[in-house]
Amino acid sequence: MTPAIIGAPPVGRDDELVVLRGAVTTLAGGRGGIVWIEGEPGIGKSTLIAATLADAAIRQCQGYRAVGDELGQRLPLRALTDGLGGDAAAEVVALLHRDAGRGQVDGPDAVPAAVERFLAEIDHLCANAPVVLAFDDLQWADEASLLAWHRLSSAVDQMPLLLVSACRPVPVRPTVAGLRRSLVSRGALVLSLGPLTSRDVASLVGRVAGAVPGPRLRDTVGHAGGNPLYACELIDVLVREQRIKVDGGIVELVGPADLPLPALGGAIRNRLSFLSPEATPVLRIAALLGADFSVFDLATVTGRSTSALLPVLDEATAAGVLAETGGRLEFRHDLIREALYQATPASARSALHRQVAGALAEAGLPVEQVAAHLMAAPDAIDGWAVDWLAAHAEALGYRAPDLAAELLPVAESRCEPGDPRRRPMLRGRAHALFRMRRYEEAEAVARHARAVSTDAAWAAETAWILALTLYSCGRYAESLSVVDEALARDGVPPLWQARLRVSRAKALPLVGWRDDGKAEALRALLEGEQLGDRVTIGYALQILYLLADHEGGLDYVDRALEVVGDLPETLDLRVALLTNRAYNLEALGRAEPAAAAMREALMLAERVGTWRLPTVQAQTAQQQIDVGQWDDAWAELEPMSGDLGLFERLVRCGGLAFIAAHRDDRDACEQHLRMADTLPPITGYMRGNASLLFMARAVDAEQHRGQAAAAAVLADTVDVDDVGDLYERYMWLPDLVRLALAIGDTDLARAAVVAAEADAATEPLPRWLLAARRARAMLDGDAAALLAVAEDYRISPAPLALGQTCEEAAALLAQAGDVPGARAALSDAVRAYLELGAGWDVRRADARLRGYGVRRGPRTVRRRPTAGWESLTPTEVRVAALVAQGRSNPDIAAEMLLSRRTVQTHVSNILAKLGFGSRIEIARDAERHDRRTP
Repeated sequence: MTPAIIGAPPVGRDDELVVLRGAVTTLAGGRGGIVWIEGEPGIGKSTLIAATLADAAIRQCQGYRAVGDELGQRLPLRALTDGLGGDAAAEVVALLHRDAGRGQVDGPDAVPAAVERFLAEIDHLCANAPVVLAFDDLQWADEASLLAWHRLSSAVDQMPLLLVSACRPVPVRPTVAGLRRSLVSRGALVLSLGPLTSRDVASLVGRVAGAVPGPRLRDTVGHAGGNPLYACELIDVLVREQRIKVDGGIVELVGPADLPLPALGGAIRNRLSFLSPEATPVLRIAALLGADFSVFDLATVTGRSTSALLPVLDEATAAGVLAETGGRLEFRHDLIREALYQATPASARSALHRQVAGALAEAGLPVEQVAAHLMAAPDAIDGWAVDWLAAHAEALGYRAPDLAAELLPVAESRCEPGDPRRRPMLRGRAHALFRMRRYEEAEAVARHARAVSTDAAWAAETAWILALTLYSCGRYAESLSVVDEALARDGVPPLWQARLRVSRAKALPLVGWRDDGKAEALRALLEGEQLGDRVTIGYALQILYLLADHEGGLDYVDRALEVVGDLPETLDLRVALLTNRAYNLEALGRAEPAAAAMREALMLAERVGTWRLPTVQAQTAQQQIDVGQWDDAWAELEPMSGDLGLFERLVRCGGLAFIAAHRDDRDACEQHLRMADTLPPITGYMRGNASLLFMARAVDAEQHRGQAAAAAVLADTVDVDDVGDLYERYMWLPDLVRLALAIGDTDLARAAVVAAEADAATEPLPRWLLAARRARAMLDGDAAALLAVAEDYRISPAPLALGQTCEEAAALLAQAGDVPGARAALSDAVRAYLELGAGWDVRRADARLRGYGVRRGPRTVRRRPTAGWESLTPTEVRVAALVAQGRSNPDIAAEMLLSRRTVQTHVSNILAKLGFGSRIEIARDAERHDRRTP
């Protein structure tokens, strides 16, 4: 792009400008959107982005522009953080540059944490003013940036954010193609830029040359194929070669018409040929730094002072090679940078990349930035590079695992078999692969690492990572064998002995040796306390929690939370401990502190970017379903996507199907049950995690095939000895009694009661005791006992169980001829069901009691509307009030102790129920609604 047209409006793109200006106008009104611009290099994508950002500034919107870079594809979030710049990106950059604790691979990862922080920062920016976030050359984006872009696209419907993507059609990357499909499915406006018409090219030439082009010149620039960059570069070549002349307001080609014209690449090289001998080598080094760079970085790698570089940079700016943007310098077009890069012979490029890496390392710049240059020059990896990688392998595996997994094997291949530098590189590589969940490769590298040295400390450390990998794959016996072999060695350092005992204690109960596991955990705890190792102590206490009863387990969890505190390498453990605490508190009937612990876990998991976040979301939803917060549970489960584990998929499919079934949304229920049918067979303790799925299938069966079919779904869950696996069956055993009695199968009903009472005898948890009392009262036909159970359910927040208990009491009272009592109990049942939106249960209860001549009064209960302010759930009402105050999603999340993602889902639901398209409309209508509400 020539200096003459920088900042000028695009030529021949009037239709596209109308679309983009409309998007900015909509944004200024509070509604977000997505635009996808695509086309060949030089076709005008960047010019349209510049025009959009200029229009946004006029309308008091904030504008940010990220630029992808082929050399930066392995640097997580580099383009986006550079685009935000300054203070806005400071916390994101700090997270990316933090170091993991020594040997810690199962803690929170830097990159996911940085993605979450970036998304939260965009939320904050949007709360201050509408934001246009543009990503130019998206085809070169790193994987973390593509994930962040995808996540942002799901939020544009509920905050003032306009995403503008610009992408070349080649190279074709599956992840980029998948992102495009996702954005289009969300309503992205796609602008496919084709060639300019000959008239538009002539207009562009006239603007650049300052006069109307003559026929020969118009014919000549026709060779540009309608590409504006090429057309401008051709004019620049012709001007430099003095082949055009302005006369009488006409600019025309002079001289022979058959002189050859350069192709686009040649035209750009022609521009570069006019640079001085002093400027060219400096710019070639600058081209190694990427699409944009700081003067400090350039001074660092060239060894020149800033003052010595200024004449070169001024010359390059005047020549249209560089431009200044946001305190950094960037190439006017990536093709210019590419031409400079390719002009350097390949062998010399490798040497320069090696030189740049050394200079950046000496200056103390981030390890991933240094490593990216070494990756670009694998044949130039010398002794210094190997030394440096060995020293920084662990940090690299933490900050940029993709880069570590690809680069470290190259460096290792430069080492002789006995070279001690191989060990840290193998360790860093194994850690990186584990963090990326590439377990098969991580196992292979860890096994190889064990073989390179007989040192006991090294053997223990590599056994630990190998055992952790095998454990994560469910191969518990193999994990145990690896640990036992390592502990049998002489000379294992005390720290690794303690941590290996933790690994052993985790695996033993899962291969049937529960008591041995407890003994090993106690031994690990003692050794950890003697060493003062908070990591060992925390994990040992968690294992003891898992092996204790609920009250005793709570003591272990509280001790563990106190020990680990906010230790960075145990943040992931802290998340798990908080969910453990929440589960036990709920089981013990302490609903409020249980909910508080789960909310804390959810917020921490999101903040630190742990891989456990989907697990915590699923656990949160389970808890919310238990206490009747079905809308909140749906808000947690429905948006969950990506690479979910079996537990998360079980809870998501089961939870959504369960809610949909009770709400009589049969299509949604069928959809989620079909998804559940694709899961692997559910065995062992995982059956307990399928509780919601069991119940959803039973309700679905009753709706479609009757009570006998529903009873058949649950019939094999009554074995007394199954309490270890089916620890949640208290939720359905009483309903199984109902189904069994309805079909005349008293044996099945008695078996369900025996199972419920046996569970309660095993450990007298409040909810197990209530389930046992309820099941026994149903079998005995004792309405009074059922009403007493219902009173206890009112204290313990369990509206579904309350409704079902009142329904059973109503049926027994009706059978006994107590119509007033039956009507009162039925009304209580329906009130509980309607609180949940459980339309199926309302219909079933009404139909069941209608057979005894019992009907509810017409004003007994009122259904919640499906639209308008009255349709909002209590949580949505609170969120709407905070939105009306202008609060950002992260601020609302902090206020309500929710995750930012959950708040985002609630805002989207509020907009849908109110029929609005922006937060501004919520704020305006909230004020009117408050005035109307007495």
